[in-house]
Amino acid sequence: MKNWKKAIALVASAAALVSVAACGSGSSEGGSDNGKKTVGFVAVGPEGGFRTANENDIKSAFKSAGFDLIYSPTQNNDQQKQIQAFNKFVNDEVDAIILSSTEDSGWDESLKKAAEAEIPVFTVDRNVEVKDSAAKKAIVSHIGPSNEWAGEQAAEFVNKNFPDGANGFILEGPAGLSVVKDRGAGWDAKVAKNVKVLESQSANWSTDEAKTVTAGLLDKYKSENPQFIFAQNDEMGLGAAQAVDAAGLKGKVKIITIDGTKNALQALVDGDLSFVIEYNPIFGKETAQAVKDYLDGKDVKSDIQIESKTFDAASAKEALDSNSRAY
Repeated sequence: MKNWKKAIALVASAAALVSVAACGSGSSEGGSDNGKKTVGFVAVGPEGGFRTANENDIKSAFKSAGFDLIYSPTQNNDQQKQIQAFNKFVNDEVDAIILSSTEDSGWDESLKKAAEAEIPVFTVDRNVEVKDSAAKKAIVSHIGPSNEWAGEQAAEFVNKNFPDGANGFILEGPAGLSVVKDRGAGWDAKVAKNVKVLESQSANWSTDEAKTVTAGLLDKYKSENPQFIFAQNDEMGLGAAQAVDAAGLKGKVKIITIDGTKNALQALVDGDLSFVIEYNPIFGKETAQAVKDYLDGKDVKSDIQIESKTFDAASAKEALDSNSRAY
């Protein structure tokens, strides 16, 4: 059945194939004639240090594991382009799909198509919310660090450093992402009752936007003596640090970030940041192994959690001096 379906799909999607292959990683175009398994990677694309390290690691790991990986990034978090790429991979009958979604909802219909075509889907980094029972059958496993854990670490740092309570802000990523919700849920689960969040605002993962947002919040709540800023990624934390410095508050406002990029670790050493929570992007090998195991008929865990760690100034300096960081 797969052969005649594939023939029809290839004719119908020939023009689209050129588009997806143009942004590929140098791997096979739409199918494999060399005996290798073909995996479609519905990716986020350029977004920051974490994303670059993560997607490069996945591409490298699948190449080393002997797969033909078709890399299809979107632009500006365009979910519709991701859905188009996903559906095309289903039509082309790839052997598996990796999904790093820009949004956590809106995937039910595409996942149902994958389930009907018996194409396994592996979500990485960000979970997706699926309501349809048939769609849920397509997802084999989620691979990535715990966003809730990261949020918990931020809350516990504030609790420890401000035992008598404190006021501050949260800089969030784009609304609607599971990563934003989960990091917020982790914070809410652990933050002390005497810690007050004066306001939460999205700065869309952006350094420049975070600088502007933070400057406005510092001015708006000057009389409330803000003492901390929890930025949900490094880029926003670095922007917040610029605003804090410009306001003459460096050292007086503690800034916590998530990701663990080299730029953030250096800022931590320099005293611009106070605490960095790693969100480890290096899990390409684990993802490739999960796909291989499943295609080989082996059992695969439904949730493969990637270990991460936290950094203060001393451990950040040690990590940078070791020159072992891949991102």
